[in-house]
Amino acid sequence: MRILLTFLFFTLLIGCSSSSTSEGSYAVKPYPPVVTSENKAYVESGETVSAENIGKQIGEVKSYVDPNETMPEEDDGSTFAPVGSKLYEIKGMKLKDGFAVEINGEYRKLTHSEP
Repeated sequence: MRILLTFLFFTLLIGCSSSSTSEGSYAVKPYPPVVTSENKAYVESGETVSAENIGKQIGEVKSYVDPNETMPEEDDGSTFAPVGSKLYEIKGMKLKDGFAVEINGEYRKLTHSEP
């Protein structure tokens, strides 16, 4: 009986430790706070932008996805900004490099860098 229990214990231990995915084929969750635009993810930098450095409105968040589930697959999707949050240019910054999202009256900087 003791041998059977030991065998079952090790079988369970080995079964629980093996993985069906290969290394690098799974995503780290939750996903970072992002807004997508032109098929690129712009990550919240943790910085705020003053109102005088905000340019014209360039869009708004159209969909929210749970960051524990997936990344946005369409433009103007977000893992943190509510639907309807407005997107703005940042003066002196190229749009391809970043922009701001307004959340509760605060402009949060989003950045993208090419690998």
